[in-house]
Amino acid sequence: MTRRIVFLDIDGTLIDDQERIQPSTVEAVSRARAAGHLVFICTGRSRAEIYPQILDIGFDGIVSAGGSFVWFDGETRVSRTMSLDDVAFAIDVFTRSGIDFYVQSDSAVVASPGFRAHLRRLLAVELADSDRVEADGALQFETFFEEGGEVLRDDIGKMCFLSAETPIDAIREAFAGRFDVINATVPVLGPHSGELLQLGVNKGSAILEVCRLKGLERADTIGIGDSINDVEMLQLTGVGVAMGNAPDAIKAYADQVTTGVDDNGVWNAFVRNELISADESVVPTAAFA
Repeated sequence: MTRRIVFLDIDGTLIDDQERIQPSTVEAVSRARAAGHLVFICTGRSRAEIYPQILDIGFDGIVSAGGSFVWFDGETRVSRTMSLDDVAFAIDVFTRSGIDFYVQSDSAVVASPGFRAHLRRLLAVELADSDRVEADGALQFETFFEEGGEVLRDDIGKMCFLSAETPIDAIREAFAGRFDVINATVPVLGPHSGELLQLGVNKGSAILEVCRLKGLERADTIGIGDSINDVEMLQLTGVGVAMGNAPDAIKAYADQVTTGVDDNGVWNAFVRNELISADESVVPTAAFA
């Protein structure tokens, strides 16, 4: 058996837009690991933003903050962070433009003052009927970030921003040649919210680091995702798999398209790539888009 290593995005891949995890996804990851394959989370989130119910599935490692950090065997093995000059430059642009933002380190998230209120406004309609609201009225993701803390830090891998007034093209222009800017991977945040990434740092470049450290071949990697920050992963891995719920523009970068996040997409991708065997007691049919 060839040992494979699978990289799984979170939002839109492991979990749906209500942050639910399909039982077949949990079973697929468990069976693949039991068969000797490695399964990594590969996400734009920092490790601090990965909920316990996701980690409880069980993984061999984590690529976080869009490729800035790699964690496995109980420690951070790769850390690629912004210079203080770059962080200060970004904070100045955001502050002068009135843009709320947060910074992601390996294990912490710190938001600018006003970020929480802005985010709740953007999510107001969705939160009216959502599993994200806890019994005490708090939002699960709010427990993972500090608002109003020190954002000028030397351990930042990535920054995210919310923009209601400034067009994202203007934000791209402000950071041209210094950072990559991509649209937010959560559509409800709107077309002018996004992420600020270090040049050359992405999920694909982090996967190369994992292969180097693990002594594995790139041909034996599988990447599964659905969004703009998954493009380099889909292009670089031996087999790039787009979720059925991915936009057509993202599917165009993939070697395969599986079913949607709510239609056993991860399970079907694992079966198709022979990581696990089909089992009608788990999923009656293995259909592919």
